[in-house]
Amino acid sequence: MPADQHILQEALDCVRNLREIGHLSAIVHQLRTLVGAANLAYQALFIPGRVADDRLIAATYSDKWKKLYLSKNYLRTDPIEIAARKASQPVDWRHLRSASKETASFFAEAERHGVGNNGVSIPLVDAQAGRALFSVTSNLEGNDWAAFKARALPLLIQIGKAIQLRTAEIEVQPAARTFRSSALTAKETDYLALYVGGYEIKQIGDMRSVSGTAVRAALNSATEKLDARGPRHAGYLAIALGIIPTSMIMK
Repeated sequence: MPADQHILQEALDCVRNLREIGHLSAIVHQLRTLVGAANLAYQALFIPGRVADDRLIAATYSDKWKKLYLSKNYLRTDPIEIAARKASQPVDWRHLRSASKETASFFAEAERHGVGNNGVSIPLVDAQAGRALFSVTSNLEGNDWAAFKARALPLLIQIGKAIQLRTAEIEVQPAARTFRSSALTAKETDYLALYVGGYEIKQIGDMRSVSGTAVRAALNSATEKLDARGPRHAGYLAIALGIIPTSMIMK
C-alpha cells in the first residue's frame, strides 16, 4: 500500500473509533502527528441539531493562542473563517495576509504563538452534516510548503469529511433512540419539511388549506417526538436522521 494510502486508512480508522464528542481533540492530536503538520484544527460552523453558539472546536494550537483568540473575540472576526464561509475550495492563508492591517496583525500574532508559518483551510459542506472548517498549518516555506500542501490536501479533505460525518452521527444519536419509539405522522413530516425549508406557519397553513393553529400543533408534536429544542431544531434532526430527504426542503 502506498504511504499516503496507509496514512489515510489509519486516519479514517481513528475517526471511526470516535465514540464521544469530548474525545475529538485527542483524535485531532493523533492526526497531526500522522500527517506531519505543525497544527490541525477542526471547527464545526453548524451541525443540525446543535445550538449555534455552542461551537465544536478541536485544535492542537497552544493554550496561549487559544486564550488570546477568545480574549480578542476572534470567533467573530477571524479572517480565515470569514473567507472560508464564502469559499467552496481550500483557502491558502497567504492570500489573506495583506487584506488589511487587522488581518496582518492577526496572522503575525498567530505566528508568534506557534500556529505555523503557513496554513490552508478546507470548507466542508454536507446537506445532512452541516458546515465545517478543517485547517492544517506548517512551518515549511516556499516550494517545501507547496509540495506538502499538494501531497496532504487530498488526504485532509477526506479526513475532514469523515470527521464531519462522524461528529454529526454522534450528535443525533440520542434523537435517533427517541424516534424509534414514536414515529412522525405524514402531516408532521410534511409541515416540518416546509418549515425547515423556510416557509412561515401561515404560509404552510395556506398551502395545505389548514389553520395556523393546526400547523403549529403538528410542529410541536414533531418537536416533542424528536426530543428537540424547537421546530427548526426538530427539522434539522429529521434531515440528519433521514426522516426528511433533502429533496423535500428545496423550494
